Amino acid sequence: MLSVTPIYLAAAVALYSFMAFTIIANRRKRQISIGDGNQKDFARIIRGHANFAEYAPLTLLAIGVAELTGTAHLLLHACGVMLLVGRGLHAYCFLFTPIGMKLRVTGMVLTFISLWTASAAALLTIFV
Repeated sequence: MLSVTPIYLAAAVALYSFMAFTIIANRRKRQISIGDGNQKDFARIIRGHANFAEYAPLTLLAIGVAELTGTAHLLLHACGVMLLVGRGLHAYCFLFTPIGMKLRVTGMVLTFISLWTASAAALLTIFV
């Protein structure tokens, strides 16, 4: 039974929803139904949301599999926190800053560490 992963899933859904509602509000304000209207700032917001949709599910899956294979809860929580902080920094960069490369890079590093750690933990647990 999963007891750690659902915590981070729920938090990720909240962040994802916030990003989606930001895009919806921008679409209404800019009167753009499909695409980005060739507006670079809006394209950036859309891309930030898409990036979240690309990385968060796979990382949550890795955390869930690690939990199912018996990985220590402390390590699962560390992966979950890194994922949320990483995706949060990345989202902040895309939604609210014109550049913010440091935040973006930090967010990606934390996301990758979470993904790789959870994946490695799942493998190690079944082989050790």
